[in-house]
Amino acid sequence: MLNGQIILPKRRRKRDYREITTKGSWSVIFVILALIAMRPLMVNQILSRAEAYADFGLNKDCLRQCNKALLLDSDNSRAWYRLARIYKAQGNREMAYEAYHRATEGDPANGPAHFELGLMYVQDDQHQQAIPYFERVRTLGPDKARQGHAEGFACHKTALDMLALCYEKAGHTTKAEFTLEEIRMLYPAYTGAEARLAQLKQQNGS
Repeated sequence: MLNGQIILPKRRRKRDYREITTKGSWSVIFVILALIAMRPLMVNQILSRAEAYADFGLNKDCLRQCNKALLLDSDNSRAWYRLARIYKAQGNREMAYEAYHRATEGDPANGPAHFELGLMYVQDDQHQQAIPYFERVRTLGPDKARQGHAEGFACHKTALDMLALCYEKAGHTTKAEFTLEEIRMLYPAYTGAEARLAQLKQQNGS
């Protein structure tokens, strides 16, 4: 009260509220964009930790880290591939099949995932089902087939070898011969392909 007059507090103008709201909205947007930008880095760090656990045989810790990574990136091929190997080691082939399929779908260039999925089908006497996965490794070629494989296993030559076996088991003898010829050309030091090719031709009378 001043000189008998009541002074009421000034009302905030609507414009002030709009400015505050606008600034707050931009802050939220920047935070969201920052989190999106950081997500791949976070996933890579989590998976590096998972692979370190796997190297020491700590499968439970590895599995937990892979699940964390999948919360951030549900289609991450690297995480699904690592999970598939854990499930396979545990004897849970149904879960391993599912995880390998997710790994190959998430990254068609994941040669090791295609190779190991094909190998599982061979182990279960499902040679026809294995063919597309070994064919994928064949398409990737030697260099890309090796890339990203933790153990450095050169799966390209072995994939061709298994592919020839699958074609033979499935009754596609011409494709089996062609694949063995390819192995002989790409890997001349590998004498097994030449012996198998000669045997196959003898059986077919060619």
